[in-house]
Amino acid sequence: MRKIIFAIVSTLALVVVSGKHHHHETNPVQGTKQCSDRGGCYCDCSWASSQTCGKDDGSCCFGCCCGSTPVPPSPPPPPVPPGPAGSYCPSANDLIAGYGNPQIVNRGWTVTAGGSVATKAAFNLLGGSVEYDVDFSGTKTGVNANIYTISPANIGSYFNQGHYCDGAKYGNDWCVEVDWIETNGNCGGQTTLHTVQGPGNDGCTAWGCANSYHYNGKSKFHMKITYDADGTWRTYRDGQLIGPQHLSPQPKSSDVAKLKEQYSQRGAVIYSSQWVGWVPVSDCGSSGDLNSSRYTISNLVINGKVVQGPTPTKC
Repeated sequence: MRKIIFAIVSTLALVVVSGKHHHHETNPVQGTKQCSDRGGCYCDCSWASSQTCGKDDGSCCFGCCCGSTPVPPSPPPPPVPPGPAGSYCPSANDLIAGYGNPQIVNRGWTVTAGGSVATKAAFNLLGGSVEYDVDFSGTKTGVNANIYTISPANIGSYFNQGHYCDGAKYGNDWCVEVDWIETNGNCGGQTTLHTVQGPGNDGCTAWGCANSYHYNGKSKFHMKITYDADGTWRTYRDGQLIGPQHLSPQPKSSDVAKLKEQYSQRGAVIYSSQWVGWVPVSDCGSSGDLNSSRYTISNLVINGKVVQGPTPTKC
């Protein structure tokens, strides 16, 4: 009888008591895993995870269930590197037709009748600039030909018409719109900022903070657009400045901040189109022949940083 009792006690003594985390080390009948590490044990490892295996408590079941080396938490994904900054002279392949049948060439385009062209990439233009030559001599009065920026979200590999947004829309279709110039034929134009969704005079709404002017017979000119790092925007038409102080109403600090936010986070797609339905400088005429109208943008140079889309051709 003493031998039988001694054998039972000896068998029970083989059961190892767990460490301070109280991981269950059980006998061969109850256990789910047998380990020889740290003296040997049988362990139910259902508790083991990247969180519970963070700190080794020295127990046999920690070594059994977690391994000798603690399981580290998954590292965060690396940040997306910013696109290259530089001076870009987009090739025809870096531009895309939105609708119609525009003629796209290196560093520019010609649109006849209704149509549009855009850059495939979106650029952070803060601290940068854009220059181009424009010819509105073939645009009939009452026709709106233009070039401006929009800031769509999530354009993927490149911008296309399905990503279009602007300052007159609502909800997910709304975005900051910066109209470098909208023309009323070959007569006059307007430069406008839209940073607030909906109509009204409180800020640069869908109605816009705007400045209108006549061409006085000169409908071909060079344009340069500059942006300060804080979002302040200026347009030069043949050297004539159109700055925040020339817009009505004048942009508020919140308007400038909104432009900075969307240019930084989404970038600016350069978009250009020709259509009828509304024109600035109404004394030039309010209806026109779209089908026989044409305009040309040429010698486009973009100084900025790619935020979304493909990197275009450098100058």
